[in-house]
Amino acid sequence: MIRIKNKWVWDFWLTMHNNLYFCYFLQANKSLVNPDLRHNNVTQGLATSTDLINWEYHGTVFSPSEVENFDDYTTWTGSILKDKNSKWHYFYTGRSKKEKGAKQRIGHAHGNTPYSFERCGNGLALDLDKVIYEEFSENGYWKDRAMRDPWVMKHPLKNKYIMAYTARASINEDPYQCGVIGMAESNDLYEWKSTKPLFGGLFSQLEVPQIFTVKDRWYCLFCNHPEDWSNEFKKNYNGPTRRGTHYLIADKFEGPWQLAPGPYLTTNSKVELYAGRVVEKDDKFFFMAFLHNDQNDNFIGEISNPIPITFDKNGLMSLEFN
Repeated sequence: MIRIKNKWVWDFWLTMHNNLYFCYFLQANKSLVNPDLRHNNVTQGLATSTDLINWEYHGTVFSPSEVENFDDYTTWTGSILKDKNSKWHYFYTGRSKKEKGAKQRIGHAHGNTPYSFERCGNGLALDLDKVIYEEFSENGYWKDRAMRDPWVMKHPLKNKYIMAYTARASINEDPYQCGVIGMAESNDLYEWKSTKPLFGGLFSQLEVPQIFTVKDRWYCLFCNHPEDWSNEFKKNYNGPTRRGTHYLIADKFEGPWQLAPGPYLTTNSKVELYAGRVVEKDDKFFFMAFLHNDQNDNFIGEISNPIPITFDKNGLMSLEFN
């Protein structure tokens, strides 16, 4: 597992290159003492592995801008992919000091290897489309503008790219039913245009999305806290009240997307598994997540070993804990 003696690590994203797994993650110094302070004192680290279990730490790979910019306060969760010309594209969440971190935006850096990246221009890839998504308001219900956790991949049906991200949209009178999986499209990974949300209506936020397909079914992972759950969701929910990772499911990418039935995917874990990712290894699928709180509600800040996933006849996932 990824455990760094003097740092907490949390949200992460993975890629593979030359039979080596690359894991990028948020990190903060334990000298902060209070783990709640990690969000505003964050850099991004890198570790590599051949087996997803034994990791070599490479230190800091990306940090907030040193000059005034949309991302000079924090650089948060993202994703990475390689284009047809073997250029590596690194997407991330940025917040600025000038705005006191209230507005989140999507950033973009690139590099010739998966070990280092430079911002594309000032790094801004996508700002909020106020027609589709909910803007920040000083007098609004929320104290920030949600636009983060970009997951970028090739479009499954068209010759372009898609980006899924955490956002809100004014789709319901209840603010706790306005969290959505935002979407955008690009022809070249540099110019992006927002499109309608993939899903929404049950939560105030759906964090850290990951879209993938297994055996002709489509999945979208997300995570959140019980305080993000709407009354509409809670009245039909039959699982424990704890933070964790769950997923949406669809028979085709175009939808309709629905919330997977039953308790959260991570319900049976002894510790809270947050910001989960699905990774393929040796033609099998595994789940990894960062260890959030233990059974005594203490923050952990480590990344788990891979957990085998099984799929039933309806495509529903379950985790095979030891």
